[in-house]
Amino acid sequence: MTMTRCWSPWYYYDDVKSGSLACAATTSFFSIFSITYVSYCLDGGDSSQFFLPLFETDVHTTMKSAGGFMIFFYLVYIVSSILMVRGVLNYHRGLMLPWLIQNLLYILAIIAFAIWLQASYYHNLLSVLWCLIWLIFAAVHIYMHRCVRAHYDVIKDMNAADILQIYD
Repeated sequence: MTMTRCWSPWYYYDDVKSGSLACAATTSFFSIFSITYVSYCLDGGDSSQFFLPLFETDVHTTMKSAGGFMIFFYLVYIVSSILMVRGVLNYHRGLMLPWLIQNLLYILAIIAFAIWLQASYYHNLLSVLWCLIWLIFAAVHIYMHRCVRAHYDVIKDMNAADILQIYD
């Protein structure tokens, strides 16, 4: 079933085109926020809460490589969001594909982190709450993925060639 309307975390849209643009803005905002957080942790900031992504990393060794990877991942996410905006505005679905792939990887990473969090800290009751919060965050990204995919399908149908059979 294809979506025809879409909501973002802050507004409801009557079409998936506007919703896709809002999804690009949302993921860009989350990426900028995450880059700021990772930079803060790499600068010696607090990452001591067990539900934070860089919790079990050491400031001098593993945090540098994990933080560098996360910053690179989020920069690519911002670039793919910009490409998606151009693709949505120009009805070019090839420019939307990097965002769809990157968002799918992000969803899988969020779910893996939530499962790891619950499996590693099952003795802490608060880990159940944070696992659910991470899974709700993943569900929001799944919904945004469906919205963008719906607009991708709309563009695909618009670009489909109509072949008419003249002779039987």
